Amino acid sequence: MAHASSGQADRHVPAGEPSVDPGAAVWTSEDGSIVTYEALYFQKYQSVTVNDLLRWVPGGAELIPDSGGGNFSDDDKRGFGSSGDQILINGKRLSGKSNDIGSALQRIQASAVERVEVIRGTTAGLDVRSEGTLINIVLSEQLSGGAGSWQIHSGFYGTDSPELDGLLSYSSSAGRVNYLVSAQLGPYNRGNEIDRYQKYLEPGTRTVTERRESRTPQLQEAVILNSSLGWEFANGDELNINARLADREYNENETTQVSVVGDPSAVTLGYFSAEDGLDWELGGDYEHSMGPGTLQTRVIYTRKDEDETERVSLTSTDPGNVPGESAIETDELQTEAIIRSSYTWPVVPGQTLELGAEGAQNTLEKEVALFEVLPDGMLVPIDVFNANSDVNEDRFEFFSTHFWQLGNALALESALNVEYSKISQEGVDVDNARSFTYVKPRFDLSWDIDDANQLRGTVERTVSQLDFGDFVASFDNDDDQVDAGNPDLEPEKAWTYKLNYLHRLASDKGVFEAQLFFVDIEDHIDNIRVTDTLSAAGNIGDAERLGLTLKGSLRLAALGIDGAVLDASYTVQDTETTDPFTGARRKMSGQNDQNYSINYRHDIPAWRFNYNIEIDWSGKSRVNDINFRDVSKSVNPRTHVGMQYRLTDRLVLWFDTRIVFDGHSRRIRNRYAGNVADGNLQRVEVRNQYYRREHILGLRGQF
Repeated sequence: MAHASSGQADRHVPAGEPSVDPGAAVWTSEDGSIVTYEALYFQKYQSVTVNDLLRWVPGGAELIPDSGGGNFSDDDKRGFGSSGDQILINGKRLSGKSNDIGSALQRIQASAVERVEVIRGTTAGLDVRSEGTLINIVLSEQLSGGAGSWQIHSGFYGTDSPELDGLLSYSSSAGRVNYLVSAQLGPYNRGNEIDRYQKYLEPGTRTVTERRESRTPQLQEAVILNSSLGWEFANGDELNINARLADREYNENETTQVSVVGDPSAVTLGYFSAEDGLDWELGGDYEHSMGPGTLQTRVIYTRKDEDETERVSLTSTDPGNVPGESAIETDELQTEAIIRSSYTWPVVPGQTLELGAEGAQNTLEKEVALFEVLPDGMLVPIDVFNANSDVNEDRFEFFSTHFWQLGNALALESALNVEYSKISQEGVDVDNARSFTYVKPRFDLSWDIDDANQLRGTVERTVSQLDFGDFVASFDNDDDQVDAGNPDLEPEKAWTYKLNYLHRLASDKGVFEAQLFFVDIEDHIDNIRVTDTLSAAGNIGDAERLGLTLKGSLRLAALGIDGAVLDASYTVQDTETTDPFTGARRKMSGQNDQNYSINYRHDIPAWRFNYNIEIDWSGKSRVNDINFRDVSKSVNPRTHVGMQYRLTDRLVLWFDTRIVFDGHSRRIRNRYAGNVADGNLQRVEVRNQYYRREHILGLRGQF
């Protein structure tokens, strides 16, 4: 991310008058909505990157997104929109998708930070819609002489031999130009090795009929190049350009031993997947002061090219709809082009208005080829319906946002978005085109009860974005079957209601937040019947989610533990929808009943040492399909422990242990013969899954 001036950042995020001496390391705005941490505050923590630095801000660790550094998870959000990561740099979002804030925080040095602003509630002029708490990182206007950082680390990711990876980053300025370049070898978390133990039970007697033991090593490789450039013109205009190139590989090799009770012989099955990907992205934004307001235009183009080869072997007791020895080839190309422009200005004192438009084009070209592998190795093609398609979406959105400071304590943000899209699909088996128009209002009312307490209510109409992969046939390696695509899939629509309460402890000792939410969904997406044995993603009707989220961040100095911060969050929810196969009311698929996370960090400056412990756990989650029902949950929480020791002022030795307690999870699946609506329970499958412990040792330095 190029370094815009701090003055520009002030125009985006009005900090107000400080309530205490502004020369202090931490101070609060007069209305209590913004807490500012000066660079002096972070010196005792001896952070190297901005990612390190934010972990010492109460509530900051939770907002840091996972880096997109080389993994194969797709961006599920098309377009740019008004929502996004709750971390800004100089008052603005990054003009990128894969080139995201998570990876940027690892590249920008902590020494480049002038201050960090924690913004709670609704504030005018923000570049992203606030979800309750925003962090704005204000970078120094100039970098004297340039600065760089590097990292090298080696890890055992459940494998027998270590993998060596690294990161190199350099930033500098020349006149009105600031730039940053970086190169990364390998994502931080390369992969793991998964052990699964499964048994099949007779439904009536619960007698074990079959046992399966699987070992699945997974490993990623990636080379990632990033660059950012910023130019501030003499008239105050700003131009920022970001670019990213990633060459990725992913390999998975599963071996399964199958033992049928009563049969002394054992069968060895195999599944192999090799995936190659090449991504590149170019983004930029231009900001111009015009009249009383600011005109901002943002442009992004992304391209993702992926090829995957899979080989699978099955037994007669596998439910898959593919041959016992199969090969699957998948070629996929995704592109996205976005342009977004908006004008923001104060219409009268206490009121700000933003008007804008966004246009985007998304494409998917996908081919899936299924082959039967004969004993002599010959491949025999098998026809798969809707296995070759091109999907195209043209989308236009017009939006307006009005911020109204109703008084010293009340603020109202109202927004109205109108979206039009046309989706077309062409292929050997499908030729389809549809258009959609949606009106999406939003109202956000916040009440500052006093400097320490805030109440906030939100009502919003949302429309989900369709996964183009659901339009085309695909191979599901977990269930060893081809899933049909659905060219008639429609987006989910929902009314979302949220009530938030926020309490800030005195003297920046911590923060507590509670959120009650209710989501009323129309055209909910889940599996639907295509044939007697084949399903696909489809719209099944209405659904509801009702839940409560509790969050807290506390400095533990009051308990005698100086330099320690404890973050925790807990969510519990209930869901309901109508099953399309049986007509019965049931819980939604893919939603956890509850989950929690705990993050503890402790810095001991006298020892030049700090450590952290991260724990997360997920409750029951369900999958409902045409021939099975399953429930999964965590047995042991996933626990990570990290520690750092500063060897010199510019050199840090660090060590991480991930998945300390094996990440044990359990899945119980009821498998039916034919459609689940017929009620013919075939067997019960109990699967226990374990992850190998990972150890990563590294050095991090500055130059």
